[in-house]
Amino acid sequence: MNRPPITPKRVLIAIAVLLLLSSQLPTGAATAIGSIPRSFVGFISKPASILHRMSATLRPGRTNAPDFTPGGELADQLAQANVYIDTLEQEILELRDVSQSLAQIDALLDLGGIRLIGANVLGFNGDLENPIITIGVGESSGLREGLAVVWGAGLVGRVISTSAQTADVQLVTAADTKLQVRIAQPVRDGVTEPLPAFIQVADDGRSFITEDFAVDAPVEVGDLVHLADDSWQFRARGFIVGVVTEAIDHPDRPYLNKYVVIRPTLPLPSLTRVAVLVPVD
Repeated sequence: MNRPPITPKRVLIAIAVLLLLSSQLPTGAATAIGSIPRSFVGFISKPASILHRMSATLRPGRTNAPDFTPGGELADQLAQANVYIDTLEQEILELRDVSQSLAQIDALLDLGGIRLIGANVLGFNGDLENPIITIGVGESSGLREGLAVVWGAGLVGRVISTSAQTADVQLVTAADTKLQVRIAQPVRDGVTEPLPAFIQVADDGRSFITEDFAVDAPVEVGDLVHLADDSWQFRARGFIVGVVTEAIDHPDRPYLNKYVVIRPTLPLPSLTRVAVLVPVD
């Protein structure tokens, strides 16, 4: 009978089987085994250790199941991983918002004849009736009264006074503000035309209202409100004043008009950065 040839692969398989079997023996059985050359012991010690750890997990009565109980190490690691994933998801959403704002502002502005001057917000006066922020650029950067201040695609306000290095900006939500706007769907369908409207600041000082739309006017929650006011700087027209958050039948004229509430898309009093639309002379 022909025996199969002895190859290095067969030798290693045989050693692995023997080591796996020997790992099941009681510790005292080792004394019954004759002396083994040191070179051989050194050669097989590492795989023996690995195989022993593997076999130990298979022995009856010895289980090392993952500990997912509350307070366990793996449960804590899983909780940390979930928090990290939630943080990444939030950052992705924020980046998506920034990307959309950049796309909108790119569509709004033909930068020929205009410079966007970035500025840090230095402070807020805390007055809801006459809200004013101070920014860290001024006349030395070309600022003057009446210039529009924006952030992303959103309208912030208008410069009302300047010094060499700073300027005061009255927010668009100042009391008695009335604006001519156009209300449009966030994604244009090419059929529905933007609706012209006049809006005014509500009593809460944080939103705008309009009561002039007919009850069947196609104004819906989520529509964007764009500046279209001739009294503002030309380049500011088209920037977003806010978004429709409520469009209901008018409480006093339910069969005639809609009552529409608009909120700014930006947290105006808490902004830390803005940009000023400065004409190129």
